[in-house]
Amino acid sequence: MIDSDRPTVQPPAEDSKAQFRIITYGCLGIFLSQAAYFIYLPSVLQLSTDFGVDGATVQNSIALYALGYGFSQLLWGPASDQMGRKPVALAGMGVFMLASLALVFPTTYGWFQALRLVQGIGGGCGTSVSRAALRDRFSAAKLSYALSYLGLAYAVALGGAPFLGGQLARWLSWRADFVVLAVLGLFAWLYLAYQLPETNPVDPLARPPVFRLSLIKNYLGILFNVQFLLPILTCTLATGMVVLYDAVSPFDVEKSLGLTPAQFGNTSLAITLAYLVGSFLVNRGVTVLGQKTLLYLGLCLVLSASSIMVALGLAGIFNVYSLLLPMVFVVVGCSIIILICMALSLTPFAEQAGLASALAGVVQQEGSGLIIALSVYLPTTAQTPLALTLLGTGFVLVILVKFLRV
Repeated sequence: MIDSDRPTVQPPAEDSKAQFRIITYGCLGIFLSQAAYFIYLPSVLQLSTDFGVDGATVQNSIALYALGYGFSQLLWGPASDQMGRKPVALAGMGVFMLASLALVFPTTYGWFQALRLVQGIGGGCGTSVSRAALRDRFSAAKLSYALSYLGLAYAVALGGAPFLGGQLARWLSWRADFVVLAVLGLFAWLYLAYQLPETNPVDPLARPPVFRLSLIKNYLGILFNVQFLLPILTCTLATGMVVLYDAVSPFDVEKSLGLTPAQFGNTSLAITLAYLVGSFLVNRGVTVLGQKTLLYLGLCLVLSASSIMVALGLAGIFNVYSLLLPMVFVVVGCSIIILICMALSLTPFAEQAGLASALAGVVQQEGSGLIIALSVYLPTTAQTPLALTLLGTGFVLVILVKFLRV
């Protein structure tokens, strides 16, 4: 059932605290799942030495996490539709916490990869179920506004996690990164247990089976609906531009330019600030300027900044500033595009919030994971290959946005 015109049932005024708690859950889920991507980036070279594998192989572990993170949402989403958001949220956070703790102990790279897959499965729950819970309470521009807070959490993870990982790498092993994730996961689980309200109450005696044949039909119906497909593809490409930089930057910045892990972690703060700026623009501007105006602003930033990066690269300039400064503006533009297009993809599906949120997460994360997997073929001795890839992707975004129904 597609009902973009159906008004979302709003909670009574006394439940404003419940809205805050739902948004807080969304922020926790996004932060932890994305921090698991980024926190050990400054220690990639140390990790590859400990396990006796090359850097490209370690990059593939990021893609493996993305695999579990993305496809698990196809299970978490419908489970939360049929069993309620809160019990599923607790189960997913528990898996994430235990997998993070187990990642402290592997002695072989095979075990490390297996546990990263399980950690990704747990992380996928926080993203899909929290977005579904937000869709239970918000729609249209208000959903963009609510999702902007999740964008802020993503921004903190994007730069804050590598910064923290860089500081830990100065004194401790990469294993300390996963101790931090396990402890944070425990605190998040306790918060969900005692503070998260149920936004999708379900009668346990009346609910149908979670996994049934019609589930595939419903997923396909959403996937091939143009109101879902175009915005989520746009969102995925914009996300891919950010994670592409994250995947190659340890080699561009730390290895090619000779920065220490702590120094590399410090550069990530600029990316955090950029994503925060984009999220703030959506948070404050979407109800005033509208979604279309902000989308065009995001595209202008992406195209102009990536063009500058290309020009600097062709001029033979390759240093921290020639790479990082243009990327800051690319990330501002991408964050605007990601948040608005995610809201556009979920808005028409109020009655299938869990399914739509899960499918959106799969497309976004598996698309990003594919880009990370392909990044191993991107030369990291100059910034021009990365810059040209970003610019080409920006032009594809222009074509997709032209056909969006905003």
